[in-house]
Amino acid sequence: MDENTNNDIFVILQKVLDKLKNISENTQNNNVKTNEIHTRNNEGVSEVLSRVVKNLMLTDRLIESSRNKIIETVEENKTTPNVNNYKEYSLFGSKSHFKPLTLIIILYSLVIIWSAFKYLPPYLTEISTLKKEREEYKFFYDFMYLNQFKENGKTTANDVLTKYRQKDALLKNEFNSLLNTYNKEIRRQELEEELKSLENDGR
Repeated sequence: MDENTNNDIFVILQKVLDKLKNISENTQNNNVKTNEIHTRNNEGVSEVLSRVVKNLMLTDRLIESSRNKIIETVEENKTTPNVNNYKEYSLFGSKSHFKPLTLIIILYSLVIIWSAFKYLPPYLTEISTLKKEREEYKFFYDFMYLNQFKENGKTTANDVLTKYRQKDALLKNEFNSLLNTYNKEIRRQELEEELKSLENDGR
């Protein structure tokens, strides 16, 4: 039985006890009145009085036994409340502490953080490499430009840059021809080096 039922039983039994007490008090009052009547009237009243006294004694016994039974019943049905010292959190559902918009924002933030950890370091490394190569090419260009200017008083670099910006087809063809010649020369030198190393190994 739960605590509310115990309280209801206790209230009902308390009302019963109150009624019995009222009856007992009324009976005692009646007893006093009957004593007065007994002194005034005949012996038949004394018999009624003795019955009333017996009834009073029985009522007192009933009250006492009822009180004991009430106390016993309350003690037997007394249950300790079930207290949980932990909280449950649900991520999804009607009892969730998170609203759908909050979950979407959290998920989006996690994706961004994961992408940053995965893709940002290579991107930064690539930018650093490109910056380093740009600085090297700029140094090389400036050095060749200034060296040629020192020797001739004029530079072909400005002419080449102007033709490149004008998208001159002859310049691109010349560049491709020079690149092929360069690659052939490098390959020839590599083959000569390999041939020399084979001749040295054969001896």
